[in-house]
Amino acid sequence: MIDETIITELSKRHGYYNFNALIEYMQNSGYTYQDRGLRGPLAIATLNGVLLDMSMINRYGDRLVYFIILHETAHMKRIGRMGKETMLSNLSLEDFKEFCNHIFVEEIFADRYACVLFYHFNKHRYYWSETQQLNLKQRQEQYEPIARMYYGKIQNDENKYNEMIKHFIIE
Repeated sequence: MIDETIITELSKRHGYYNFNALIEYMQNSGYTYQDRGLRGPLAIATLNGVLLDMSMINRYGDRLVYFIILHETAHMKRIGRMGKETMLSNLSLEDFKEFCNHIFVEEIFADRYACVLFYHFNKHRYYWSETQQLNLKQRQEQYEPIARMYYGKIQNDENKYNEMIKHFIIE
């Protein structure tokens, strides 16, 4: 299920990149995409689907918007493959370094997935240098303070996870 506002806004972007193919891919994915105001990120993949802040996303160019949606969809695929329990467990790791490594692996996967599908749909490369580049030690060190904000919060508890996600949503 995709909120109509998302389809409408993405349909307006019919220039250089194939947004019709992206919309079709989203519809066929079986995932939920909801338009929600968010504090901080432009989009978040959750246990229940992808949240996209279209009012903020519309301020960015087509290339980045396309990539972000593919990136978040990659997270959904991983959640589906891992299962809810494993995901919650990985987000509840007690050792901070292990926790960060899990985050880095997931983000690198999502970036690579998005790069591959970006090319598949558009026949244009989305260069690795345009991603978060969390394979680089320096980028990991820059990302660690962000990861620390979420470290220890979930504790294998879906309710605590949902509460954390609610803090991002602007009601």
